Amino acid sequence: MKKTAGMLRKRVVRSVFGLLAAGLLTVTAMPMQAAADEEEAQPKMITEAETGKVTFSTDYPGVTVKPGGTSTFTLYITNTGSEEATVELGAEDLPEGWEGRFKGSSNEISMVHVGAYQTKEDSPSLSYSLTVPEDTKEDTYTVSLSAKGGNIDEVLALTVKVDAEEKKIGAGKFTTDYAQQEGVAGTKFSYTTTLTNNSGENMTYSLSAEGAPEGWNVTFTPSGTTTTTSSVPVDAGASSTIKAAVVPAQNVTAGEYPITFVAACAGETLELPVTVRITGTYSLTTTTPTGNLSASAYAGEPKDIVLSIQNTGNIDLTAISLKAQASTNWEVTFDQDTINSIPAGGNVEVTAHITPAKDAILGDYVTVITAFNDAVSSDCALRISVQNHTGWGIAAVAIVAFLVLGLVQIIRKFGRR
Repeated sequence: MKKTAGMLRKRVVRSVFGLLAAGLLTVTAMPMQAAADEEEAQPKMITEAETGKVTFSTDYPGVTVKPGGTSTFTLYITNTGSEEATVELGAEDLPEGWEGRFKGSSNEISMVHVGAYQTKEDSPSLSYSLTVPEDTKEDTYTVSLSAKGGNIDEVLALTVKVDAEEKKIGAGKFTTDYAQQEGVAGTKFSYTTTLTNNSGENMTYSLSAEGAPEGWNVTFTPSGTTTTTSSVPVDAGASSTIKAAVVPAQNVTAGEYPITFVAACAGETLELPVTVRITGTYSLTTTTPTGNLSASAYAGEPKDIVLSIQNTGNIDLTAISLKAQASTNWEVTFDQDTINSIPAGGNVEVTAHITPAKDAILGDYVTVITAFNDAVSSDCALRISVQNHTGWGIAAVAIVAFLVLGLVQIIRKFGRR
């Protein structure tokens, strides 16, 4: 009996320890499993934070277009997360016959790369061009654009109202801040203009200038380029900055010159009137018709030299006087001492009578002719070379030869004695 009771006590103790051990294992396993579950959930939260939010948007999701017209939507893709992706672009709910194309810069595209933390300003150049068929009924339509790839699945709804009577959303504008400019002849005038397309369609405007005088040159250069052009494309709702350069003719006279810049496209002609004011420029040039400022003369004899008095300014000159500064005992007179007027760009010829002094020796002399009035003056330096007549030269040589011959005869006669 004692042996049986001892065995029973051992079995009871074993059972109690077994129950305690099982309980401890269960209690320990529960927090370990909870920690494992928490650890497994944590990476999912990090992935979502890194992915961020991707937004597919446009500034003008609702437009009005006429049947047969085209409207272009500028698109933006932003990303608030650190995860980059390449997304596929698509169009859904496109009505039958409608045509649409995604464009990146100037190329048609189907996919676009989305960078980490990409803002609206960082968004690549992206647009969607939508063309409505001619036979489209007047109504309001919805087109859905999609951007899908990786964790990105965005849809952008566009509302398009087709209205046969709605040709434009608004009239275009052609403006400049400084329409009136002035300067002297030879100045290159520059006007910075802004051409705005307020229609619902992309337009190409032809550029021209009306009213520019003959010999003037007017060119147009879009901002960001150095090449002149006669046409410029402007997207719907956008503006283009254009520099218009005006170069007057060289012989332009003072005054005001109105010019009209014209930007024309289908169904619209925009005009921008400007004014160029040429201020007065006085300029006078004294020379000879050939430009030769050298001449020869004989002592005591007059030499006629034709002068060209030129008005090289852009204002008519009046009461131009002539005077001369020459060597001592030289005489200078003119066939007219005063010129009544010379028109801008014109010239008058005057003859100067220059007489060297009778006792002037051989050599070069300078005579300065000055043309002047109250506003301007001009000098011309003439180099006069005084020469002897050829006959006197021969006579002088003969006299010298005769004297030498006589001297030789005397030496011979008296030398023999």
